[in-house]
Amino acid sequence: MNFFLDLSFQRLLYQVCAAIVVLTAHGVFLALTARLLGDRGPQYDGRLTLNSFRHAEPVGALVMALTQLGWVRPLVLDHSLLVARRGGPLLVTLCALLGSLALGWCSWQLRPLVFYAFGGGTGSITLIGLLETTARTSLAFVLINLIPILPLSAGHLWLGIAPSVGAMMNRYRLPIALGLALAILLGLGPFVRGLVLGPLAGFFG
Repeated sequence: MNFFLDLSFQRLLYQVCAAIVVLTAHGVFLALTARLLGDRGPQYDGRLTLNSFRHAEPVGALVMALTQLGWVRPLVLDHSLLVARRGGPLLVTLCALLGSLALGWCSWQLRPLVFYAFGGGTGSITLIGLLETTARTSLAFVLINLIPILPLSAGHLWLGIAPSVGAMMNRYRLPIALGLALAILLGLGPFVRGLVLGPLAGFFG
């Protein structure tokens, strides 16, 4: 069974570009939401930036380039500074995931506009391919990051409801990330793409 995407050179280029866009946007959404909800820490940590390297975690970025499923480097959050206190980290995560979902929806909706504006030339087809890949990657990213473990975004909820659990997950983040990568490459990737992304693709229709 093929657990990877079709990694032709063009497809790989599309996927790498999409991964950069989605990872950067989600990292900014996380930091911006935390800032708006009262915690300036991520801003001081340099996470409120469009610099992709500030948001990317090597394992998550590599897996995302191969399978559309990945994650960003988790934030350091102080739930005592956030609106909703213990529920603040979860609120930050949900708002950021909604932002990433909106990015995917907008990317999908832009495809016909690009076609009508630029015709069916090579440049137009390339841009449409990038938009479509970004949309699908955004959806896959949101779905995998609903799992409540760090380094996935929903894992931030532990920083509010059980800080000791969140600290432990953060301490063992690399082994957990490697385990996630293995799970994605050996089964979770095709499961999400085949059983979930197919039906939910109607959301972008």
